[in-house]
Amino acid sequence: MRGFRDRDFIESVEGLIFCVIGNIHPKDRVISYLKYVPHLESRIRVKWSRDGVMYGRILPFYSAIGVKSALDFLKKYYPQYIVFDRYRSIELIEVPRDRIKIHYKPEERLRELVEEPKDGLEVLAKELVEKLSQESGVPLNYFGITGSILLKIHNPSISDIDIVVYGKDNAYRVRDTLIKLLDTEALGFSRPKDGILESWAEDITRIHPLTLDEAKTLYGKYKWNRALYKGKQFSLHPVKLDEEVDEEWGQKLFKPIGIATIRARVVDASESIFMPSIYIVDNVKILEGDEKGSRVRFVVSYEGLYIDIAKPGDEIIARGKLEEVHDLKRNEVYYQLTIGTYEAQGKDYIKPIEWIKR
Repeated sequence: MRGFRDRDFIESVEGLIFCVIGNIHPKDRVISYLKYVPHLESRIRVKWSRDGVMYGRILPFYSAIGVKSALDFLKKYYPQYIVFDRYRSIELIEVPRDRIKIHYKPEERLRELVEEPKDGLEVLAKELVEKLSQESGVPLNYFGITGSILLKIHNPSISDIDIVVYGKDNAYRVRDTLIKLLDTEALGFSRPKDGILESWAEDITRIHPLTLDEAKTLYGKYKWNRALYKGKQFSLHPVKLDEEVDEEWGQKLFKPIGIATIRARVVDASESIFMPSIYIVDNVKILEGDEKGSRVRFVVSYEGLYIDIAKPGDEIIARGKLEEVHDLKRNEVYYQLTIGTYEAQGKDYIKPIEWIKR
């Protein structure tokens, strides 16, 4: 039995559907965010259904502020899913394992879909994953399908395709292959352009502190894991295998210090394609906030927008929650800047200096 991994989904005994965050969880609970609620009137125009049950999406948009709205909903109606986590020093959505009715695993759903796709979207998803597997040389059993297709609540005409690739080496092989396919517009793969690029950029500037030009640069050049296949939007999410995770929940204690802005140089971005996305930095200069910000060792993002956008040697500007971290296993203390927290109120970011110089 494998553990709970990033981009798995779980369904509670009440029928609430949560998306799992990361691979590190407490022994008796699973860190996640609430995504779909049965019979909920959703503000999102897209409708999801399964076996006659309509689902509403609780998140108005994907961001830390969006997740805060889900947390508020649970506080009101299902407070048993909210925990003040003493290790993180914040309230988190944590699903007790004894309240999980179904554990949805992306790799199992993909196997089912490959054997017998049920509609046009599933046929396209099968084709997309098989091409990535063939071109990268990564076996098909290291891929999965997540999102609404995983849950079988997708709308074939308008739902996106969300793919998972498991294992660090596999993820980099698929990433490098996909970048080549996007750059050459081969085999049906392409980056967003013109009206689509404008629309995607406008969408994220509404909820993230990026200018329209920065957002266009992000999607037009940097962001390889959200793109188009034969005109259909898809996303790709690297996830570590269980044996690649060497940390346990409770190993680290986080003490919040405040919001800070820093300038730094990236020295290692090898963990930046996962959730959370981790950049090791040096030459740190504090631009705003507590002077301890100049001692930041890691910039860590729980906001998927900033996955794999900087490489070693790149200078970045980052704004987020400054935290003092006590690693109890290694008996050390260090500082990190965390992006994607409620406290930053949607005003946190990571920006390569190159963006700002434009």
